[in-house]
Amino acid sequence: MLSPLRLTSNLAPIALTAGTLLATASPAHAAAAPGPGFPAHYTAPYLETWRSPEKLTELHLATGLKYFTLAFVISDGSCHGAFDGTVPVEDRGWQSAVNGLRAAGGDVITSFGGGGGTELALVCDSVETLKAEYRKVVDSLNLTRIDFDIEGGSLDNTEAVERRNRALAELQREYAATGRRLAVHYTLPVNPGGLSPNAIALLENARDKGVDVGVVNIMTMDYGPDFDMGRIATTAAEGLHRQMSAIWPAKGAKELWGMQGNTPMIGVNDHTNEVFSLDDATTLARFAADKGIQLIAYWSMARDKACPTHGVLAANCSGTPQNPHDFSRILNRTGPHLPPAAPHWLSSPCTSWMARTCGWRTA
Repeated sequence: MLSPLRLTSNLAPIALTAGTLLATASPAHAAAAPGPGFPAHYTAPYLETWRSPEKLTELHLATGLKYFTLAFVISDGSCHGAFDGTVPVEDRGWQSAVNGLRAAGGDVITSFGGGGGTELALVCDSVETLKAEYRKVVDSLNLTRIDFDIEGGSLDNTEAVERRNRALAELQREYAATGRRLAVHYTLPVNPGGLSPNAIALLENARDKGVDVGVVNIMTMDYGPDFDMGRIATTAAEGLHRQMSAIWPAKGAKELWGMQGNTPMIGVNDHTNEVFSLDDATTLARFAADKGIQLIAYWSMARDKACPTHGVLAANCSGTPQNPHDFSRILNRTGPHLPPAAPHWLSSPCTSWMARTCGWRTA
């Protein structure tokens, strides 16, 4: 997932944020407490780890969301993983925030990779060293689920794909021998009709190496042309379902739907002609409930509020008319929902079906 924070125009703010986090990271301490686990169907949006760990607590309390995906663990320039490549995963602030969420009945997934960093399989040159780094992250945060956001050139790096899948299969077997289950999610770019051949090849390699893939999570964003983003999120999921039935032919239709995740980029996408609106979120939420999709996520928590100007791409707001946390309210499948917000059209002369004439789909 290519964060808008990683756009060239925003590189300076990122450097400042990363530097601040590196300078203020708390000392490491013992592993985080175990979590309660996850229900069969849940929402776990992406929370940026270049932000303060206090944001995890703040957003849980503000939205009622119980589950979050921490983005991203990437290389620190070597075969060592860190949050955003700068903050140790053993950081006391993050472990305290995770413990607080778990004490409230929630839990976290940690995501490796992303569109703006280097996933560890690209720099760790052996299965053993890669496995050790994955284990360090899992054990430090006491994780039961890990996510791999693999996109761009990483999808075509067959050596890294092979190394990653071998390491994950071995890691799962070793944890299973101690009575512990580690779920592996793959988050992959998608077309309106399903995965591209290189993404299918990644999943086939995972299957052949013995990885127990728990979720195939598609990034329903950044297609290029103008689309009805809610509808295309569902057609992409239907295409994925057909592809998954070919990859895992022994699994039934219900089980395969239960292995899916769906992750839109809320509001204005990197292709600014594409806008995932509140109406699109409602479409996706209903589709996911009907099909029994396991995971809904979205990019990202920082963007779940309106920008001063509609139609713009920004790191910290959606660019579409909304009240704070509207997307979280619509897409939250667990825990107490926020009370209905005032209709978003009250603050705008335009309604969602008028988006094109109001200029929300312009750059």
